Amino acid sequence: MNDIISTESLVKTYFLSGVKVEAVRGVSLNIKPGELVSIMGASGSGKSTLMHLLGCLDKPTSGKYFLEGADVSRLNDDKLAEIRNKKIGFVFQTFNLLQNLTVLENVMLPAVYNPNASVKATERKALELLDSVGLKDRVRHVPNQLSGGEMQRVAIVRALINDPLIILADEPTGDLDSKTGLEIIKVFRELSKSRGVTEVIVTHDPFIASFTQRIIKVKDGRIEDDEHNSSFEEEALE
Repeated sequence: MNDIISTESLVKTYFLSGVKVEAVRGVSLNIKPGELVSIMGASGSGKSTLMHLLGCLDKPTSGKYFLEGADVSRLNDDKLAEIRNKKIGFVFQTFNLLQNLTVLENVMLPAVYNPNASVKATERKALELLDSVGLKDRVRHVPNQLSGGEMQRVAIVRALINDPLIILADEPTGDLDSKTGLEIIKVFRELSKSRGVTEVIVTHDPFIASFTQRIIKVKDGRIEDDEHNSSFEEEALE
């Protein structure tokens, strides 16, 4: 099976107040289609910078990044934006929902930037996705009428609306209590199983990482460990 994500000696260096920061140092990794992977590390370990590179939100200083076998390392900003819109869905810790839009409108928003999207078809798909995560009765609500867990489920559905190949989630349970966080990781697990979406979850929490198939540990900008999670079982979430 070909890798959907592959990096070769990926490096990201930037300057902060005149000080050189080596955020990612020679990272090489491979992720297969449909894998549910966590990237785990402490604050400042480089895990979020790595996610930005994988999400085409930033360009590497050196090294190569192959997405579906194509080198995207040196593409211009317009091409990267096109890739993000068509192939990658993002879920963030703080949900990033627009407060003046309803749940349905928030979910449909990414399709506005897809010239091939039909409004009616997008709305139908959004309603089906919201129903699948138990939010059928919340479609006309605005975000401040929802719980934290409901807002994160909206964010996950929004990430799916353009049928991405990959979902990248940056600390998706960071603002949630442990019970709600478990509910959210269950949603990710179900999506991996039912839709075959490749999912990469960035987290500092070993508990959340324990529910993924594979755990990549990052320290000081390098991969410290990369192992299959032998305790990965569907029953663990029941």
